[in-house]
Amino acid sequence: MTRNGVLSTLTRPFLALLYVFTTLAFAPSAFAADASLSTDSVNISVGESGSWTISGNDGGSQREFRWSLPSGLNISTGSSSNLNRFRVRSDRGYFQVETDGRGSFSGTVNVSASSAGTYVMQNTRAEISLNPDDVTVNVGDSGGSSGGGTSGGSTGGSTGGSGGGGSGTGLTLYIEAGSLSINGAGGDVIDVWGYTDTPGSGPMVPGPVLESREGQSVTLTVVNNHDRSHNFVIKGVTSDTGSIAPGSSKTYTFNTNQAGVFFYRDTLASNLNRSMGMHGALVVRTGDGSSRAWSGGPSYNFERLWVLADMDKPRWNDRAASGQSVSTGTYRPNYFMINGQGGFDGMHDPNTVFEGRVGQTGIVRIVNAGQLDESLHWHGNHFRVISRDGSRLGQFEWQDTINVKAGTTMMVLYRIDQPGIFPMHVHTAQMETANGVYLNGTATLIVGN
Repeated sequence: MTRNGVLSTLTRPFLALLYVFTTLAFAPSAFAADASLSTDSVNISVGESGSWTISGNDGGSQREFRWSLPSGLNISTGSSSNLNRFRVRSDRGYFQVETDGRGSFSGTVNVSASSAGTYVMQNTRAEISLNPDDVTVNVGDSGGSSGGGTSGGSTGGSTGGSGGGGSGTGLTLYIEAGSLSINGAGGDVIDVWGYTDTPGSGPMVPGPVLESREGQSVTLTVVNNHDRSHNFVIKGVTSDTGSIAPGSSKTYTFNTNQAGVFFYRDTLASNLNRSMGMHGALVVRTGDGSSRAWSGGPSYNFERLWVLADMDKPRWNDRAASGQSVSTGTYRPNYFMINGQGGFDGMHDPNTVFEGRVGQTGIVRIVNAGQLDESLHWHGNHFRVISRDGSRLGQFEWQDTINVKAGTTMMVLYRIDQPGIFPMHVHTAQMETANGVYLNGTATLIVGN
């Protein structure tokens, strides 16, 4: 391949084969990773507590999985081993488990309720093969427990919050300057600006994933630790485009009335700030915490978020970072990323690789934060487009390729119908490269177990 992305007639068949073999060689270690739950149902009485355990092996990579927090069910953590995070996120509406990449792990979840009923903790995210997916807590009026992994006594610790909307907890983002490393052939260290949730840690590209629920009020403060003015705008959600001066901050309050995925970015400097890395995603979930695209919408078993981006390192990033002027009328990007990574990492990253069991349906929320449209092609099966740039489709569209326009979002549902490893890549040859080197652009894997 030439550095300008032009493929000769003789080169194309060879690269097609190279693509297949490269894809298989880059298969992530997640195939050997799995987890089992001690039960799929917990039977207790009002005032009693029960528990269930999670145990498994993460295959040497950090994995995350979550369950919804049903309204009225109290949830707390028990003992755990080899977990980075094991906590109730009542402000976000989920219970979170994140392994530390050391292989075997375990954890105990305690549950109780003050009212009789049936409560279902639905699995909303799984970067690992789970069996079973969900846990049902049956709470009787009185009388003692009836099996299903129960234990006496009170739950203690923190409890899960309401499954409904309510006021969001205050969040803070910090604007910082730093660098982004693209690994693999053609990779480099790129100067960037971006948002982070940890001051002084350097920017995250893309920025931290913001999460909320339908009907929730969110308060967000943005602190500008950079040496030039910036702003913060969520497309379709906020309208304040005013700047934040260096060393100052601004607080935004907004409602997330519609479930879906939304694009946040810095709109100043003729897209320069956005292209430097100042972009990210807001994910709004259903008010009841169910695994649906929106209240009453289609359901899913697991989820992924793909934030696409492109950068012109020599003409934009290098010059802007060194304080030189940038001619924004000329834009020739030479790096193309998925979740801040080239394809070398994008085909290994468990947060990016679309992996699940045969028969499961996953939702992919897509944000194109770049300045060029990207045509994503999925192998292995067709998928359903359910939303385009925040507009829900009355009739879902079956596709195997979608054109995600610059600055827009999409949501798709993909059902895994067969085991195997399949590529997801962009149909523009140049966008499959890192500085002209194939295959290290917009690419990841689809994995059926």
